[in-house]
Amino acid sequence: MPKIFNYAKVRASLASVGSGTTTPYQTTFNYTPSLTSPGLVNPGVLANPNLKPLRTTTFEVGVETKMLNSRLGFDIALYTGETKNQILSRRLDQSSGYSAAIFNLGRVNNKGIEIALNGTPVKTSKSFSWTVFATFSANKNVIKEVDSAVVLRTGPTGGGQIVANVGGSMGDLYGRGYLRAPDGQIVYDAATGFAKLAPDVVYLGNTIPKWRTSMGHTFKYKQLSLNVLFDAQYGAVAYSLSNYKLSEQGKNTATLPGRYNGIIGNGVIQNADGSYRPNNVVASDIDNYYRSHFGIDNAEGNTFSTDFIKFREANLDYTFSQKVASKLGVQRLSVGVYGRNLFIWTKWPIFDPEFGTLAGTDIVQGFETAQFPSTRTFGFNLTIGL
Repeated sequence: MPKIFNYAKVRASLASVGSGTTTPYQTTFNYTPSLTSPGLVNPGVLANPNLKPLRTTTFEVGVETKMLNSRLGFDIALYTGETKNQILSRRLDQSSGYSAAIFNLGRVNNKGIEIALNGTPVKTSKSFSWTVFATFSANKNVIKEVDSAVVLRTGPTGGGQIVANVGGSMGDLYGRGYLRAPDGQIVYDAATGFAKLAPDVVYLGNTIPKWRTSMGHTFKYKQLSLNVLFDAQYGAVAYSLSNYKLSEQGKNTATLPGRYNGIIGNGVIQNADGSYRPNNVVASDIDNYYRSHFGIDNAEGNTFSTDFIKFREANLDYTFSQKVASKLGVQRLSVGVYGRNLFIWTKWPIFDPEFGTLAGTDIVQGFETAQFPSTRTFGFNLTIGL
């Protein structure tokens, strides 16, 4: 190989795996213990005696190299996979006696790329070094086959729902939204100045990020080491129940304009002949004006991007010399301070777009319901090697 390369590997794999589920009684009717009184109760999920195991077939190729005396390296992987018979739950009408039914989803295709880079831009003879590492991953998910549009999960308000449909993607979010003119502008009521809602649910985006990335730096000088890590995600949306509730009660700054003199919404009004004109109607009922934007019926008004950049972590450590460690009867001794979740840059209106909503035993994306602030952590560490 050319001298610039220290190491190189090309790999390829073809795999097909099956999977069931960790939840029992998915194929047979069973009674469950009552949590409030002695005895057993009917199940809330309709079992499927014809349930099939999930099957995923994946093809992957990749290359890994180290070069320039191992000062630069990268690992790139491309993959495509097809999953059929995914085991999911379909929402049912409560009048059926069940809240959901277990079923197999037809066929889903995934294509993606994963990249890992590492390098040492600076390394001096005076015991100073700067090391950089980064990752990037992107995935495209397309539903190829399904018997009909399937509502996988419903949100708390506004008709919000995660829908699986042919040509769509797992994680597609739908809900009640604005009535819009052909050019995309919001249509307002000519009498009240309130925003109008479309008669049916509209597509609001996807709850799964298009890509994620991270970058870390390590600076070392003699026995002192500083590590910092940033990460980010892009391309997803989610519904915020907290934003709806705060806006409904006038407790966030988005509802301040117009409280004393009324407000004209940014959009158009439809004329009697079907044409549109710029909105010029002053909405004087500010409470109901903002309810038309952020109220319980409008999922679109409370759906926001979950893009973010995070200062995820920082560590400052000092490692004592071998001479000092030996005098203390240990092989290695280091002390340091650290911080995690230090800062976030995002347009998400509440606390943290990396929220997780509990749904039974699962943590699901797409619907934020009364989120608590995420925790910023600081600490001190002492490492002793015996």
